[in-house]
Amino acid sequence: MEKEIVAKLQRDLKGAVCDAAVERLRRLSRNFHYVQVESGLIRAALNGLASDLRAAKRKLEDAVADAEAEKFTVKPDGSVHWVSEQELAPLNPEQSATADSPRVVLNADPQRVKAQGHADRIGAAITDANEADSHYSQTLDRLKAHNNLNVTDSDWADAQNDMNALRKSAGNYLQRNDIPKGKSPTENAQWWKGLSADERADYTALFPASIGALDGVPSDVRDEANRAVFTETRAAYQTRLDAMPPEPWPQWVSVGGPYASMVKSDEWMAWNNKYHAEEVRAALKGMDAIQNRLDSTAKDDLPETYLLGFSPEGTGRAIIANGNPDTANHTAVYVPGTTSNLSGIGGDIKRMTDLWKQSHALADGQEISTVTWLGYDAPQKLGRDSPQSHFADEGAPAFNSFIDGLKTSHEPGAGGHLTAIGHSYGTTLIGSAARQGDLHANDIVFAGSPGVQVGKATDLDVPQGHVWNEDADGDPVPEIGRWGHGGSQWKYKGGIGIIPSDDLFGANQMSTDTEGHSNYWTPESRSLKNQAAVVVGQYDKVVTVA
Repeated sequence: MEKEIVAKLQRDLKGAVCDAAVERLRRLSRNFHYVQVESGLIRAALNGLASDLRAAKRKLEDAVADAEAEKFTVKPDGSVHWVSEQELAPLNPEQSATADSPRVVLNADPQRVKAQGHADRIGAAITDANEADSHYSQTLDRLKAHNNLNVTDSDWADAQNDMNALRKSAGNYLQRNDIPKGKSPTENAQWWKGLSADERADYTALFPASIGALDGVPSDVRDEANRAVFTETRAAYQTRLDAMPPEPWPQWVSVGGPYASMVKSDEWMAWNNKYHAEEVRAALKGMDAIQNRLDSTAKDDLPETYLLGFSPEGTGRAIIANGNPDTANHTAVYVPGTTSNLSGIGGDIKRMTDLWKQSHALADGQEISTVTWLGYDAPQKLGRDSPQSHFADEGAPAFNSFIDGLKTSHEPGAGGHLTAIGHSYGTTLIGSAARQGDLHANDIVFAGSPGVQVGKATDLDVPQGHVWNEDADGDPVPEIGRWGHGGSQWKYKGGIGIIPSDDLFGANQMSTDTEGHSNYWTPESRSLKNQAAVVVGQYDKVVTVA
């Protein structure tokens, strides 16, 4: 509904009536999303029940077959009889014969032990079936919605609890450990393709976070899984925030006499440490930015959004694509730099929507996808963290895997030109990715790079001549960063601390008309237009430094 009806309304109509209709349709869409998630759990529960019942049925059939093979007769009520039709009684003479306790004669007959064995096996199979029925009936009883028109945060939080309860009831039907972990995108894709349609749907319903993070799985599948995780997580965080007691006042107090400074009050610090209020608020700020992008499809002619990764843990993870990278002719994947986190993801999303618009204008009808990849723990402190290389080195394998996953899930016949774009410390990560493994990109664009760990462009895993660099006037980061992340080149005029802005590095130096470290994506700027020309492979339109 969001991608079809709401998007068309926003594109074709304007005004208060349209806005009101869009809001009501969005509410209906949220309700349908909730129904979809809960229905997925119901389907998974029923499939799990059927799987357990099939296992019990096979167990029962094997027990009956073995009994009959030894000339015993098993009656419809589960009781075991001699071939001579002499009825067998329970071992306990006072026990009544039921389907759960097949009967065995108590006499000196040497067949008694065998008969008891068959009876026990039949009883065990019936017990398995009854236990499966009991487990799943309790879980299904949970899957009920309130009878109203609005799906609330508490409903979504309860949906998360429903999923956790169903996992416990699922038995051996589907297990998280069956989902590939630490495998290549190609292996992930092979596992996914080997599942039945029901298994794919049930894995997505039961383990959406695991499926949503699986490189190589189709982007529309990852989007569906991650939207469920995102919506449930956002509701849970909002519920936590709403449940907090009032914030202590004053928040700030003055200390230090004549040279006073403002610090957080002890009462506020105790409150925050107990409820993690700042952490919850920061995460919600980022989630609101993601939701705003999910809601803005067709606004300003933007394409569909695909949520390819999400987690609030640590500094946060978010991977948001404008347009489907699986069908795009040209895809750009952008890595942000120092201080990037979930709270500030809104600015990074905007950079890629602006790049999409500029690239789309040049694309001559070809499909474009621009991706914000916050898939690593970026440095959070300029002086303390940004000179460290381990953030890039630890995050680079995940970037390589994501790029390989896009190549794996890309549909044949749809082009597949891919550009890796880094800003600031994000360029260092891309350099580390190229150094640690095969970076399967066609072009690399650096903006405001402090260094990429290698000394020349030909050390990067792209075709020769396809490394591009932007260094705007007034950007201090390249010169400051070269001594921490620059590469080395022991040749004539070589040395250490070589960065992409140096002629010796060998990158194509693109002209910029922006100033400072953070304005390379200013709409309609030469800096942004040059990036767009590289993204769509129209290299003749790139303006380079004379």
